[in-house]
Amino acid sequence: MTDATSDEIRPAALTPPSTCALGWQPSALAPVFWGWREYGPADAAPTRVRVFHPSIDPTPNTAQLLSGCGKYPLIVFAHGNCDQDTNHYQRWFRTPAALARCGYIVAVPELPDIHVHPARSPGTQQVLANTVTWMRQGWPGKAVLLPAGKTGLAGHSYGALHAGILATRIQVAAVASLSGVWNDWQSSYGTKPIHQGAVPRLLTWGVDDFDATLDAPTWNAIAKPRHRAVYGGADHYDYFPYNQNLPCRTSSGPCPHVGIATDDLLMMFFGNYLPPELWPDLPGRIPNNLVPPPLNLTPEQAFFAGGHLNGLTTFNATSSCSVSLSVELPLDKTVPHVREMLRPQADQAVRSAGLVPVFTGSSSSSAWVASQSPAGGTKVIADSTVSMTMQSGPLP
Repeated sequence: MTDATSDEIRPAALTPPSTCALGWQPSALAPVFWGWREYGPADAAPTRVRVFHPSIDPTPNTAQLLSGCGKYPLIVFAHGNCDQDTNHYQRWFRTPAALARCGYIVAVPELPDIHVHPARSPGTQQVLANTVTWMRQGWPGKAVLLPAGKTGLAGHSYGALHAGILATRIQVAAVASLSGVWNDWQSSYGTKPIHQGAVPRLLTWGVDDFDATLDAPTWNAIAKPRHRAVYGGADHYDYFPYNQNLPCRTSSGPCPHVGIATDDLLMMFFGNYLPPELWPDLPGRIPNNLVPPPLNLTPEQAFFAGGHLNGLTTFNATSSCSVSLSVELPLDKTVPHVREMLRPQADQAVRSAGLVPVFTGSSSSSAWVASQSPAGGTKVIADSTVSMTMQSGPLP
């Protein structure tokens, strides 16, 4: 019988200060409502930008920012190009709203020159960089933001390439690429940005989206941790509902739920690598494959959680939808040698290595480790379990 579990060693989510109108800070596993505002040059913003935020008000276009509940990470989303679609940045509404419910401030700026290849578009890069700066220095709600290192980037199509470029120039915690057309990055442009640095990445694409489909050498050259979702039968613009009349989405596709499934993966991805301030335990609650775990909510939390994290469930229940999820994590932790150690010493050694101790066998205070798995010296991922069988009596 196991008498130590990962739940017992997780640091608990922290209680927000008395200034918070709730008993918790919103996160991917305890959401709230959301609101949004549009800003522009009159607000000293570098471009038109929509900012999505957590809220407890149920009307998004008037909902006030939920402040006083701890600080939130910033995520900047770079839209792609869709010819003849005026104000295309405004199409990205459902996804940033879903992230805002999880305790993120999400900025979606208008990128007027997004039709120009990112390798040849320094102006668009500057707009994105200036948006990050404005959010931290000029946005009226800037006081709720976590420090600059707690920034996430995401983008679609050319926007995904721009997010990848920006991640090589500023400090970021995680980057998501939705159908980034990385096959359109020529060798003459230099090293692909996704092959630079070791920031955690999530990449998604559809099997019918050839410019975004990564071959094995391209995928393997991305540093770990790396996550991917490959959708069967999906194309470049299938993140949007077909009935949204997007000029670039000319067919309905076999699966109508690619967008909401991707939203779930994004919420889990950023929750894992960029949690809100008062959720130090959140990464330990999210599976490595980013499939949402069951929610365990109080009645008050459940009031805010309607429809939350139902995307993959709906997707998987639809016979015309399919996705292949994979994750590759760095083997950067070394299992300590703990055989013949007493339990307190073995427990401390395993925890200090960033791993999870699990004991079976004798519960005597003088018991020692008779066997362990994995063996000492083995390289494993963080938070892996080290199982130890305890034995009483004299050491051999």
